[in-house]
Amino acid sequence: MTLTALKKLQTTALIYFVFLQVNSQNYVVEVGSNSSTKETLPFMLTANKFGAVPNNNNLSIYTSMLSDFKNPDSNFDFAYKAAFTGYIADENNIFINELFGRIGYKNWQLTAGSKNDEILFEGLSISNGNIIKSTNTRAFPGINLTTKDYFILPFAKNWLSVKMNYAEYFLNDKRAVDNTHLHHKSLFFKSKLSEKLNLIVGLDHYVMWGGTSEEYGKQPTSFKDYLKYITGQGDGIKANENVNSSNAWGNHLGNYLVQFDYQGENSNWSFYWSHLFEDRSGRELANYPDALYGFFIDLKNPKNLVTHIITEFQYTKHMSGTEGISGYDNYFNNTIYTSGWTYFGSTIGSPFFTTKTPIDGITHGIEQSRFTSLNIGFKGYLSETIRYKTNLTYTKYAGWFSNPLNESQFSPYFEIFIETEKIPFDISLGTAADFGEFLPNNFGGFIKLTKKGIF
Repeated sequence: MTLTALKKLQTTALIYFVFLQVNSQNYVVEVGSNSSTKETLPFMLTANKFGAVPNNNNLSIYTSMLSDFKNPDSNFDFAYKAAFTGYIADENNIFINELFGRIGYKNWQLTAGSKNDEILFEGLSISNGNIIKSTNTRAFPGINLTTKDYFILPFAKNWLSVKMNYAEYFLNDKRAVDNTHLHHKSLFFKSKLSEKLNLIVGLDHYVMWGGTSEEYGKQPTSFKDYLKYITGQGDGIKANENVNSSNAWGNHLGNYLVQFDYQGENSNWSFYWSHLFEDRSGRELANYPDALYGFFIDLKNPKNLVTHIITEFQYTKHMSGTEGISGYDNYFNNTIYTSGWTYFGSTIGSPFFTTKTPIDGITHGIEQSRFTSLNIGFKGYLSETIRYKTNLTYTKYAGWFSNPLNESQFSPYFEIFIETEKIPFDISLGTAADFGEFLPNNFGGFIKLTKKGIF
């Protein structure tokens, strides 16, 4: 074990010792292994695993301790979690998955540390319902102020509620721009259209700012500059002869969301549209076909063969067209922040956006960003103690306008969960494969043993 890895382990052990002083600890311990017929794993064995699975054969251990909010009727509450993963693979590693403390006060929560996003749509969505923010990477460390959930506006009389957040993170992986900051804010409104139907509309806005680029030097970080970053302003001044910063400082990404939620007697369903933008043309929907379109059904049949169904379609080939300065959007890439919309070598958004091969440990953005994809998923029960989950994804990559590509990929995935009192742990078994021209034909599988408890 290297000295750096030992220091990481010592730090984690110290954190765990502190947390053990608090009563009613929930713990999880998982031991697992992934293997395949090729040097790399099939696409679905690494996608949307919060960056915790290396892309080669491995043996891993994951452990966590947590305490959630315990006083829902109280104005003040506290929660925390500490989790880390270690694995033996082509490159052995130990790292923190999540480490955060969270304070709740009335309708608000303040989280300090790194916390994974909540998994939506029963984990069947290939992008967690948001084309620019999936569950494909590790959590960002930082501070996030958010509402606990939607809360009713005082003047709205139950027909309009709001949810929002304001966060500042830093990207601590090896990047082209060292010490990059990441700002995030969101605002969503929920309107009650009827007793059974709700409409959600809103947006996310991210911006990478600050840091030091090897090519372009140190980026502005004063408070005045910060206000320009988060409001998307420019001042008409070029920070560098080769970089025009007059439109907006920083690397901006956004997402519009429109979602209908229906709650019926026999089923619940959601239709959602997640549209990405990076500049004015995208904000004004000049790239309007490019989006994630999803339809999710909860059949409200506990322990039936099929309990949940999802269908998703993604399209990113338009990119505001090929005419004028507003075209060729080249999603998730940036001139200054050349690592683009990636974190620890993985795409932050939909995992169908493929990253470039790292150079000296640094990922320089997205390789393939123009594609169409279809995802169909199911969940249900095979018996009283055996659950299953399956996804069937088909993707066709178009390449760049000047360098077209016509390669497809079919990636099926199947997983079963065995939970029984006859054995002291839960078992997960799964298999995945890749077929097509884009990725090499590959077949793989995994096994995971999980022990949960309270002490």
